[in-house]
Amino acid sequence: MNAGGRSWRAVAGAIYVGVAALLVVNVLPALISIVAQGLKWDDRSLGLLAAADVAGIALGSLVGIPLVQRLSLMFCTFVGLTVLVAADLGCALGASQFQVVGFRFLGGVASGLILATCYTIYSWEHPQRNFALFSLGQMVSGFIGVTALPFVVARWGWSGSFVFLAAATALAMPMTAWLPVRSAQRTAAIAVSSKPSDSGLFLWLAVAGIVIYVTGAGAVWTFMARMGLAAGISEHGVNVAISGSEIAGVLGALATMFSSRRLGIFLPLTVCALFSAASICAMRTPNPQVYFLALSVFTFTWLAFATIQFAIIASADTRGVATIAMSTAWYAGFTVGPYVAGSLVDSYGFVPVQLLGAAGVIIALLTLVPLRNRATRAIALEPA
Repeated sequence: MNAGGRSWRAVAGAIYVGVAALLVVNVLPALISIVAQGLKWDDRSLGLLAAADVAGIALGSLVGIPLVQRLSLMFCTFVGLTVLVAADLGCALGASQFQVVGFRFLGGVASGLILATCYTIYSWEHPQRNFALFSLGQMVSGFIGVTALPFVVARWGWSGSFVFLAAATALAMPMTAWLPVRSAQRTAAIAVSSKPSDSGLFLWLAVAGIVIYVTGAGAVWTFMARMGLAAGISEHGVNVAISGSEIAGVLGALATMFSSRRLGIFLPLTVCALFSAASICAMRTPNPQVYFLALSVFTFTWLAFATIQFAIIASADTRGVATIAMSTAWYAGFTVGPYVAGSLVDSYGFVPVQLLGAAGVIIALLTLVPLRNRATRAIALEPA
């Protein structure tokens, strides 16, 4: 392993561990349905369970910023995985709503700490490729988890789903041996000389852009099925469109896995932003084919834009703090977005949600413009 642990093994381990940390998030729609059937919870309780996990991730990422700057990345990740496994088992054994939601929040905090370490490692070498692989891993794990959970529940009941998730998460523990024993601060000191200078205010403005972007995108994602149904598309047509859009998301991550010196980094980013805004505006259509296309373009551009956004900020961040904060920003936006969307739909319908989503991606694009020079220089370091 090279200096600072920045080798392919460290990156591979961080991708595997990062995906394991988000297993619950990636299968959350199916898990919510399982809990609803097994525990007979109402929609409000189910929403609280989902919000507890996402809010815990945001808090854990925030708390993780000073921890990974001072403690061993391997140690932080191992502690996070241990707590996450314990929280999943606690949910399986929970006797009350308070206990299940509480353990889910604790698990979210542990996931946030793990992501703080993983985001640090993704940023060291070829951040665009690393984050794209991380996104692909999430899509694959979500597909496997959603497929496997019904069989697990049929054999062991609703609590078996949490035991299954705990076991799957525990498989990532040996991978922590590949992670650096240094802190993020010590490894960042090694890499400072090879990175462009820190952008200060503009760098943190770009991180704030993530909150705005994910707030809008999360709002649209939460209600895109409802938009189709309200427009007159059948439930079968909506389900087919959503399933197809998952494949488009995989393609979006694949399309941005490798940087292009010919296209640069801002041309693909701008194209993604414009197509994303257009797809959001086209979602409330009664035409099933147009609706399917809108959802596919939205999911494709969401992962593609997020991958390039991560690469730009990571390339401009010399201290590593803003890179870690991206995880906090992402899940803070995901916590706020669905709640805001629910309030808007209840009072004004779906149009404000569409406007929020379209405006969010354009504003996020504008916050990245001041970092353009650094992103252009950084792309030269990526392999062809």
